[in-house]
Amino acid sequence: MKHLLKVLICLILMSKILYGQQNKSLDSLITPIKKLEEVVVSDSRFPLKRSESGKPIIKIDAKTISNFQGLGLSSLLKSYAGIEIIGSQTYAGQNKTVSLRGGRNRQVLILIDGVRISDPSRIDNDFNLNFLSLNQIESIEILKGASSSLHGSSASTGVINIKTKKIASGFNLDLQSSLGSESNQSSKRGLNLFKNAIQLSKGGEKINTKAYFSNHYTNGMSAVVGPEVDPFSHTNFGASINLKGMNKFNLNAGFDRSYIKLDYDNSFPIEDADFQLITEMNRFHINPKFNYKNGGTSLQFGYQKIKRDFKSNYPFQTEAENTQLELFNKYAFGTSFYTVIGALFQNNYANYDGSQPTSQTDFFANVVAVLSGRSRINLGGRINEHSTYGSNFTYSINPSYQLIKTPKNSLKLIAALSTAFIAPSLYQLYDPYSGNSELKPEENQSLEFGLVFNGFDWEFSSTYFQRIEDPSLIYDLSSYRYENANKNARYTGVETQILGWISEKLKISEQLTFTQTKNGDLRYLPKFSSQSQITYNLSEQLQSNLRFEVIGERFGLDNKTILKKYQLINFSIQYQLKNKPLRFFIHATNLFNVNYIEIESYETRGRNLVGGFTFNLP
Repeated sequence: MKHLLKVLICLILMSKILYGQQNKSLDSLITPIKKLEEVVVSDSRFPLKRSESGKPIIKIDAKTISNFQGLGLSSLLKSYAGIEIIGSQTYAGQNKTVSLRGGRNRQVLILIDGVRISDPSRIDNDFNLNFLSLNQIESIEILKGASSSLHGSSASTGVINIKTKKIASGFNLDLQSSLGSESNQSSKRGLNLFKNAIQLSKGGEKINTKAYFSNHYTNGMSAVVGPEVDPFSHTNFGASINLKGMNKFNLNAGFDRSYIKLDYDNSFPIEDADFQLITEMNRFHINPKFNYKNGGTSLQFGYQKIKRDFKSNYPFQTEAENTQLELFNKYAFGTSFYTVIGALFQNNYANYDGSQPTSQTDFFANVVAVLSGRSRINLGGRINEHSTYGSNFTYSINPSYQLIKTPKNSLKLIAALSTAFIAPSLYQLYDPYSGNSELKPEENQSLEFGLVFNGFDWEFSSTYFQRIEDPSLIYDLSSYRYENANKNARYTGVETQILGWISEKLKISEQLTFTQTKNGDLRYLPKFSSQSQITYNLSEQLQSNLRFEVIGERFGLDNKTILKKYQLINFSIQYQLKNKPLRFFIHATNLFNVNYIEIESYETRGRNLVGGFTFNLP
């Protein structure tokens, strides 16, 4: 830690010296962000200013996403407070666990262009992040806290709302290519990571179309600690169309296909093995909209079909389908009331022996009431009609108040009380080895309160959260089955963030997360973590970025063993050609080649170098 402080102090002093030698123009890569003017939709489904939201929402824009090209979605998400991606530091084929506020995959809802995505054959009915490529993403909103009343089941700790790239007018060409290394601390295998992507689009007055293709290949690491390398390959392609009709009618439709082929090792017992997994996913969505004065009606249909073929000592195949149909209407009564009412139908199927498809029909309503120029309240309720578990009701009460509101400064107080309902997955119910058909659904109650201060190009925010699972779903290590816990599980924590500009060239960000539990599951999740970032604009085209991660002590698989904390330093540099649509980047990760454990007996990434370019025309 002392060495880190010295490094940071030296960098700040160096930046001051360099800054004095530069002209006063702002860098073209990053300019000071006015957080109060960001528009978000995840907490209300209306495009409202972030300053008007009563929830802690992270908005990741296109420039920030571009800075992580070559590293991937997991690296981007885990750079924010309160978000952990277990498996992000292991080999590329590792199943990722997405965690918000101590939750697990089943408690985090992922949306792509408003459509929920999941794999009913997976343990937590979740979605494999390996399917998603950064080059297709325009922006990401992360809504932390229970949001089941507005977004439905699986949103008990948050929502990750991913928006794909918009189609600009005229002909457009996007290229991205990167190569480098992805190896452990002792390997010297050289170049073994290759990523390439292309997108073609044509925007017109009435019809917009795009088609894309990407490939990701690496063969630099083993899954478990061992000498054998486990290659990973992902091929993705798709197309979409947007039709603009008369009278404010609009229709979006798209198709996406992914093919993943990877080697993996034996997990019980843990040892090197020549196992192979082939996964195919086909995803389709269609979204007609009709907008009218002060409101609009939207229909969202989504379908995913996923096949997995495990080739091991005990080979097996899974096939799953997820279908959803959501219809909702938005209407604003002036600038005082923003209302949403709708219905959602979901159907899940997986080909486990004895498995029955499950369906759920939801009816929901939400209103944002602007009580005054300083105060507002967001209220929501949802009735879940589940084919197995009957009727369940969830609600959300989310007031906020701006204690200080001036053109230059703002202090906002926020609070929320919310509930959530999560049905067991088909795997947890019907898997022949671990399933338990007598499981009860998990119910969550969440309480949070905090503050957000903006002023002088700085932002400070801090949120306290508490979540109770009763009953909770657990995996019993004595019976090797899924069970309902005898005691409720309580999670509490604090998320704090401070970011701002020391000068028009130098930006710093510090994010801290503290999480603890009583009777809960924090395996592989740190009680304390921090992400520090220094961005310095060396010139109008050249930008450098230093990121420092601290991951505190965690429990191992047995929930008793303590895994040591570790620290990682990453460095990136970006260069944008002047007046040219060409951008180069280099990422150096784990600069000091630190040895650490993320998952017991699994390899972790050492010092690696990745470089590449992005080209956008026009």
